[in-house]
Amino acid sequence: PEVGPMKALDFPDVERARLKNGIEVVYARSNAAPVTQLAVEFDAGVAADPGDALGTQRLMLALLDQGTTTLNAVQIAEAGERLGATIGSNASLDRTAVSLSVVSPNLAPALDLLADVIRNPAFAAADVERMRAQQLAVIAQEQTSPTGMGGRALPAIIYGSAHPYGRPSSGTGDTAAVKALDRDDLSAFHQRWIRSDNSRIFV
Repeated sequence: PEVGPMKALDFPDVERARLKNGIEVVYARSNAAPVTQLAVEFDAGVAADPGDALGTQRLMLALLDQGTTTLNAVQIAEAGERLGATIGSNASLDRTAVSLSVVSPNLAPALDLLADVIRNPAFAAADVERMRAQQLAVIAQEQTSPTGMGGRALPAIIYGSAHPYGRPSSGTGDTAAVKALDRDDLSAFHQRWIRSDNSRIFV
């Protein structure tokens, strides 16, 4: 068949508001599907890692949905299934994002779950050890593959090892540093960067 005329792109209007606690909300309404997608972004990424504890940000982020002060990982997963919600996280050099995708009628309880994950991570000892082992395995894999070795070496060559951008962009960090991290280190990093006055919400 012949190629038909291209339809003009119609992006949704972007609305902006500010919550009582000062967080800016950027909202793009689309009614194409009954799903709400939301990301809470924090102005801190891999580059925020302490210079002597590379890998802190990655481990902290991995632990957010592994247990809060009231729910364990299984309970968080079960709550997500009941609500038709998925919570995830990712980071770049400069940004950390915790995201939510949920069927829109269940948005309110899903937001409560998201808030609990972001604000109240337990950093339980068993969870820390489990996620630490996974991160150390990723570091070992990076150190034995050409792509991984290149990704770990190149930033320091470009920016210098002392520069925040001179760290491996994967954020996995240093083996010795990751082995030494404890709950207090992770909690301190969380309190320093995962704050309402350091965030913005995109919906």
